[in-house]
Amino acid sequence: MAIYNLDEILDTYGDGYLILEFNHLFISSSIREEVWLLQRTDDDAMVKKIIHEAEEFDIHDAKGDKDFDTYSGGQKAILSCLLIIAVIRNRKINGLKLLLNNVLNSVSDDNRSKLFTKFEGIRSTHNIRLFTDKNDHIQEIL
Repeated sequence: MAIYNLDEILDTYGDGYLILEFNHLFISSSIREEVWLLQRTDDDAMVKKIIHEAEEFDIHDAKGDKDFDTYSGGQKAILSCLLIIAVIRNRKINGLKLLLNNVLNSVSDDNRSKLFTKFEGIRSTHNIRLFTDKNDHIQEIL
């Protein structure tokens, strides 16, 4: 399901899933701005946690105010996942279905495994279900 028409994916899956779409990962230009938009407040602790966790993925130059355009595609995909995981934990969100559309394709096998470990942590504590697109079908992963 190589989806390039965002309207179509939102119409089809928007009511049932929180969607991370590779070509539209962020609204703003930095981690700090994304956190502010999602939390509706400055949350320096969350920004620092995301930056710290990014180091586990060998993203050592992550900064709260660094422009997303300076990161590689894989780094952006990882940062978007870390951001969503942080928000789910912070807001104590439960029972969410998360659809990663073309997000995992740009991440190395090693980093994909690390992300799955992070997602497994919120699956068990927050009842989060993770889905991806495979062969033109939505499939649950983990």
